[in-house]
Amino acid sequence: MQALLAAVDGRAGDACLRDRYGELCGALSAALAPWIEPFVAAMPGFAPSARSQAAARAVSDLARLTGAFAGDAAERLAGGPTGGAARDGYERYAELAAEIDSAFRDFSSGPEFDRTRRRAAAAVLAWLEHDRAAASGIARILETTPAPAPEPDEDWSRPERVPVNRGDDATLARYPSDRDARASALVVPGFATDARIFDLDPDRSVVRTLAKHGVETWLLDWGRTGASDRTRGVTDQIERIDHAVGVVERAANGRIPALVGHFHGGLLALLYCIRHPGKARALVTLSTPVEFPPAGDGFGDWLRACDGERLAGVFGDVPGALVAALVASMSPMRWCGGGFFALIDGADPGAGATRIARFEHARRFPPAFPGETFRGLYRAFYRDNAFAAEGGPVFDGHRYDLSRLATPLLNVFARDDRVVPPAASSPLATLAKSAPCSDRAHSGGHFDLLIGRPAHAELLPDIAGWLAGRRAHGRG
Repeated sequence: MQALLAAVDGRAGDACLRDRYGELCGALSAALAPWIEPFVAAMPGFAPSARSQAAARAVSDLARLTGAFAGDAAERLAGGPTGGAARDGYERYAELAAEIDSAFRDFSSGPEFDRTRRRAAAAVLAWLEHDRAAASGIARILETTPAPAPEPDEDWSRPERVPVNRGDDATLARYPSDRDARASALVVPGFATDARIFDLDPDRSVVRTLAKHGVETWLLDWGRTGASDRTRGVTDQIERIDHAVGVVERAANGRIPALVGHFHGGLLALLYCIRHPGKARALVTLSTPVEFPPAGDGFGDWLRACDGERLAGVFGDVPGALVAALVASMSPMRWCGGGFFALIDGADPGAGATRIARFEHARRFPPAFPGETFRGLYRAFYRDNAFAAEGGPVFDGHRYDLSRLATPLLNVFARDDRVVPPAASSPLATLAKSAPCSDRAHSGGHFDLLIGRPAHAELLPDIAGWLAGRRAHGRG
């Protein structure tokens, strides 16, 4: 394990570069290493075999290739226009991180990296398909979370959760509006996403910001994925959303809620509104993919390289830490667009550091992705690009034609999103041609829509206003 991660370190640990850039090189290594860890963390714990050794060699090749890039990138920076006695502090670091990240994206989209990545994925899958004990052991390691991250120091309380349905581990938390509620909304996270990201702390809480601006907000938490979730397919998840909508509607004395979905949560919310027209007053999609090209869409490239069918077959439920690592690999130094700088307040760096620790804990150790749901979404969208096909995808005999969606829709995407690029989400208005649809492009990247300061100052208040404007258009 240490040898593999040392390969990632490459020449970035060179003393001259560290002297010139301070902790930049260490940060570069720290950023590039974690997404490789899930492939290799458990390898030394199992008896070596020809297949496990081949997998280790293939992953080592990927690590060495990435490490060579890290060293070359640092050396180029040392002689580039930003070298020398330039600005210090966060601004300087952000500038260098952006340059390295841009270079990494160019490097990782090249044919050599793609070939090496596919060889590594194929070798690991071949080993784990043959050695189920190793696959189970790696899944256990990836699903083991460290001690909880610290809670905010200030007065802070999380609302009581109520069950969505008897016998289901999904729960709802209610965030009442600070004023007379102008609308109700149900926030639907994606799978392999920890719901805590939507309620990070008082200043960076999606649900509390919406509530502050007049929207009674409910947060759906799918729960930690267990054995009973493995066989739940896409249709089952749509019905779980339906149960949650019913709970919210009854609690609001018949007021129909809107849905706010992020990433795969937005995808499931779209499917829900097609399957159950009129049950949601409106829909807000955040970083939600609807166009899945055969290459160049970041997260989809990894899933196709790993072969999503085989990945689900090996693990059953796909470990959340593995999904999180693949997401982070799209933009390793700026995983949410602004990177750590999206979470730091200049006036209180200590609070920013605590916020980063909480976010990193939630981001890196989310619940697992239920196997049948993962397999269904992979087949329909990442493999077949079904929304773009005639008639749309079919799940359990029901066709989901996006052109027949009638729910008022606000589609929000991030200009610098590397996980769901704008080209993957912006076609929604064209595909959902029957729905009243508005687009909103926001600065930053994938997670900036949830945790960035501009999102809480501008975007989320605007979304609250849009939801209030849709109040008269639903039933009830």
